[in-house]
Amino acid sequence: MDPGPAAQSDVLKARSIKSGAITLTDQAFSYGVQLAATIILARLLTPVDYGIVAMVTAITGFMNLFRELGLSSATIQSHEITNNQLSALFWVNVGLGGLITLCIAALGPVLAWFYHKPQLSLVTVGISLTSLFSSLGTQHGALLTRQMRFGALAVVRVSALVAGSGAAIVVALTGGTYWALVASSVVTALWSTCGLWIASGFRPGRPRKGVGIRPLVRFGAHIAGFDIVNYFHRNLDNVLIGRAWGAQQLGLYSKAYALLMFPITNLRAPLHRVAFPALSRLQNDPGQFRLYFVKYCSLLAFISMPFVAFLFACSEDVIRLLLGPNWVAAAELFSILALVAFVQPVIGLTGTVLVTLGQGGRYFRLGLFTAIITVISFFIGLPWGARGVAIGYCLATYIRLHPALMYAFHKTPIRPSDFYRSIAKPCLASFVMGLVAVIVRGRLTAASEAVVLALLFPLSALIYLGVFALLPGGRRTLADYWKYPSLIWRRTGHSD
Repeated sequence: MDPGPAAQSDVLKARSIKSGAITLTDQAFSYGVQLAATIILARLLTPVDYGIVAMVTAITGFMNLFRELGLSSATIQSHEITNNQLSALFWVNVGLGGLITLCIAALGPVLAWFYHKPQLSLVTVGISLTSLFSSLGTQHGALLTRQMRFGALAVVRVSALVAGSGAAIVVALTGGTYWALVASSVVTALWSTCGLWIASGFRPGRPRKGVGIRPLVRFGAHIAGFDIVNYFHRNLDNVLIGRAWGAQQLGLYSKAYALLMFPITNLRAPLHRVAFPALSRLQNDPGQFRLYFVKYCSLLAFISMPFVAFLFACSEDVIRLLLGPNWVAAAELFSILALVAFVQPVIGLTGTVLVTLGQGGRYFRLGLFTAIITVISFFIGLPWGARGVAIGYCLATYIRLHPALMYAFHKTPIRPSDFYRSIAKPCLASFVMGLVAVIVRGRLTAASEAVVLALLFPLSALIYLGVFALLPGGRRTLADYWKYPSLIWRRTGHSD
């Protein structure tokens, strides 16, 4: 006898929590590797080195979106998919990857002229290789995600980061300057693809016609359209700052943003990798879909918001400790961008809802609206340098919040009120915690950065949990989270 909806929901919940535990562990190891590499490389390289590579990656990353073309999302979201379809999608990705590699390499002289940096020609050629290497593993990674085989993905991801970081440090120690960052990208992409082939077991056959990939490509095209406009507005700030204010300000801005989003991404990414296939399986069950979304949104806010509030309160200490005194000018930018990062992870769930429900067209239009508002804010803030761009980005993020919710959730099982209720307790508790942390930090003027962070982190965590527990329903929510570890060890069914 097939299990009923309630039993299926319990199985999916237990499986999601177990998968989440695996991906969080994966992310913790990845975070440790990346953090160690960041600390070491920040002392071996200069802001100008990071600025030079950022000038290239702002453009090459955009072109790489055409390589992926949203086909990995199509593979994960599709209700059923055949081996012939996977093979066809693989060859589409590889063909696009080869073409994009050639296009990026050809752009080298153009970027060198645009930024007045001759060294960009060869740097661009080096980074272009990541497009081809990554395209060879796109469908293998999507297949592992679809099957929720997050243990295998974790091994591949961590080992690739170790290999790439190791290569970067070796090159930097031998005086390779910005080539260390190029080596990191190339080695990470190649190692990751090799690992995905081994882990997935998928071996593509020769391409065939008439295997039914047209709907998948159409859906993927909408995802790619969103990714393109999203990448454009997420990276135009780097292009504008680099062009108008030079490598020094761009290096400070890009490193402040990257350092801030580094822990946030490492918290959000594992949850999203689990929630995306899980919500896709619930797309035909509105009630369970809404329930899963509310729990996911609440958990994401519970984890990310207090962490960002703590980083905001201790911005200068974090910059000095992790990057060193040469980067202290990035502290103000770090604080401003923290206001963006406070809501950015949960705002991103608007897109998750649309993609898992198969509404690719609306997803693309949402991205277009977001891009227009954000790009306008960049141009308004540009005359005031990186600081003006950061402030403009912050204001645009909050201005577009409610309109984006209204549009994204229209005619879906989710309502904007579900979103606001989900984040209310974490938001309020994080605000109180951040305020106390700022006051206490102001009294620790004589302490070193390491001492300040060591004292404030546990204190902030206790304040956050205490305030959260005092809010209506807070204790019940904490009790539910406390039960999650027991579900990690529960045996769950496995299906593709």
